[in-house]
Amino acid sequence: MAPSRFSGKAMLAKLKTFTLLGIEAVPVEVEVDVSPSGLPKTLLVGLPEQAVKESTHRVERAMVNSGFQRPECRVVINLAPADLPKEAASFDLPIALGILAGSGQIGTDRFDRYAVVGELALDGTTRPTKGALSMSMAAAAGNNVRGLLVPADSAAEAAVVQSTEVIAISSLSQAVAFLTG
Repeated sequence: MAPSRFSGKAMLAKLKTFTLLGIEAVPVEVEVDVSPSGLPKTLLVGLPEQAVKESTHRVERAMVNSGFQRPECRVVINLAPADLPKEAASFDLPIALGILAGSGQIGTDRFDRYAVVGELALDGTTRPTKGALSMSMAAAAGNNVRGLLVPADSAAEAAVVQSTEVIAISSLSQAVAFLTG
């Protein structure tokens, strides 16, 4: 594997996403800290359920298979608030984007304006997200976001909420292209 393009300085990326509690979407902040100190390892904290814990493996393969580098350093991913249970694989896309930003592979100022949800396949394509309508409603309900990046197969459901700008994403590469302009 080619060496990571990581600059050597610890970097922190923050993204907005949502989790479902029943049928209600609740805001979650994904914080990704990529640091050259310590042994290469990825840690996921913030009360993730099993499907979310497994996301680190899907994310790693999706990144590599999309032409990005897996950082060879310590990566800590925090899903905040920590006391809120996180279920489903819809955290894959925000985690992948956070790792790419935290490792310096992408740069964007759009993370604060768009929430991101989506499960990733190993080849970097997206899979449908459960609760896209609820997440779009939550995005429109004053969660300080302009829009929502969702898998293309869930975009029609999310677009029912006309006040939310819905960006249909078919792959990790498309999400990167949109967020980096």
